[in-house]
Amino acid sequence: MLETIVRAFEPADMPALRAVLAEPAIAEQYDMYAGADGAERLLADPYTPAAGVRLAFVGGEPAGFACAIVLPGPRPWAMLRGGVRPPFQRRGIGRALHESAAAFVREQTAVPGVAELALAAWQPLESATAMVERMGYRHDRWFWLMRRERGASAPAPAWPAGIRVRTFDGSEAMLLEWRGAYHDSFAEHYRFVAGTVEQDRRRMKQPGFRPDGVLLAHRDDRCVGFCACVLHPTRGEIGTLGTTRAARGIGLGRALLRWGVAWLERESPLPVTLLVDGANEGALGLYRSEGFEVARTRRIWARPA
Repeated sequence: MLETIVRAFEPADMPALRAVLAEPAIAEQYDMYAGADGAERLLADPYTPAAGVRLAFVGGEPAGFACAIVLPGPRPWAMLRGGVRPPFQRRGIGRALHESAAAFVREQTAVPGVAELALAAWQPLESATAMVERMGYRHDRWFWLMRRERGASAPAPAWPAGIRVRTFDGSEAMLLEWRGAYHDSFAEHYRFVAGTVEQDRRRMKQPGFRPDGVLLAHRDDRCVGFCACVLHPTRGEIGTLGTTRAARGIGLGRALLRWGVAWLERESPLPVTLLVDGANEGALGLYRSEGFEVARTRRIWARPA
C-alpha cells in the first residue's frame, strides 16, 4: 500500500498546492483559489497563516489540502477549508487533514481564545454533510451567493443629501476611515471579524484587490459607508458593503450597491455576485430589489474548538 503523509506546507510545495487547487472538484468549492495564481491567493490572505496550511500526499502524489482561516473578534473563531482529490477519497485523508488544521488552530498564539471551528460547503454536497456530522459539527447558518444578470437596467447611484464619495487612494488616513466605518457597520453582525490594521494592509496586497474598486462615503467629514469590490478569477463580487448605524435609512446602501455593480460591469465581463447571510432579511430585500437572485447556497457548520 502506498504511504500516506499529511504535513505542514513548505515553500517548495507550491507545485503540489497548485495541483490540488486545480482539481475540478476542489475548484468548484473554492473558486476564490481558481486560476494560475490560486495558491498565491490562498497564501496572501491575511487571516490564513501559511503555518496552518496542510498537504496530503499518497505515494508522493498530492492528494489534498487543508487550511485554517483564523478570525479575531469578540469571540474568535476559525473557518477550516480543505478538500481531497477524487482518486484519494474515502481513505480517511479528509479527516486527517481536518484534524491537523484544527490542531494548528488550538496551538497558534496569534489569535488567542478561539472558541469555535466552522466548516462550509456549497450545496448540494451530501458527502460533506455526513462527514462533518460524524466529526461533531452541527448546522449553524445558510449563506447565499446572489447573482445579477449582466445587461439588466442598472440605475445610476442617487446619493443622499449631504453625502460625498471618494475612491480609496490607498493612504493610511483613508484606510483608518474605512476601518472605523466597517467596525461601526458590522460589530453586531453574525461572526463579526475585528482584524488589525496590519491585516488590512496585507489585504490590499492580495491578488484581485483594486483600490479604485473601493468607494468611501462621507457625511460631515466622517466616513459613514463603503463598498469594496473584488475580482475573483471566475466572478466579480461586491465583497463588503456597509453603512454606519447613524447613516441608515437614507438610501446610502442602495446607492453604494449601484456604484459597485457599475464598477464590476465596467471592469470585467465576469458575473456580478455577492455573498449574503441568509438570516439578513434587510440585505436580502435590498439585493433582490436591485435585480440579484440566489444562484448558490452555502451551508455553515460549527462546533466548539
